[in-house]
Amino acid sequence: MTGTGKGQDQERAFRSVAGRFATGVAVATAVGPDGPVGMTVNSFTTVSLSPRMLLVCLRRDCRLLGAVRRTGRFAVTVLGDDQREEAAWFASRGRPAGTDGFAGVAYDDERATGCPRLTDGVAYFGCEAVSTDPAGDHAVLMGAVRSAGLLRPTPPLLFVDGDYARVAAPREAQVAR
Repeated sequence: MTGTGKGQDQERAFRSVAGRFATGVAVATAVGPDGPVGMTVNSFTTVSLSPRMLLVCLRRDCRLLGAVRRTGRFAVTVLGDDQREEAAWFASRGRPAGTDGFAGVAYDDERATGCPRLTDGVAYFGCEAVSTDPAGDHAVLMGAVRSAGLLRPTPPLLFVDGDYARVAAPREAQVAR
């Protein structure tokens, strides 16, 4: 991206360059005043093993961020490579709020936070919000991991070059609960 174009051209070029970096796909959730809230995220990473911490980047105007600010808790479910529909559903801005937004999606309450955990995912994290820092049109949400676990031995869903992708099956792992 060496051009000096303006506005949307620069945004498209930046998105194209950044899209060359493959990311995992997850759904971050919380409990809002009208019930469960969730959205697809791919700006998600672990930050520290001791203490266990992770971060998620969220649009500053999203319902999920407001719910996390109110409750101080959130969960992240890593999606499997057979969950493209769930990824698209939770990425849809037109999706209904509350329990209607989770209709047809298998979930339970993650034990440490009470936030929705998509039970068909491949892994999950229950977190206590530690900080929220502005970053352009997004906010960086830092969480202290209170619980984590594997859900099923399916390869994770990836996103690269504007589309979903697959990887080979990961090796079996043990996660401290």
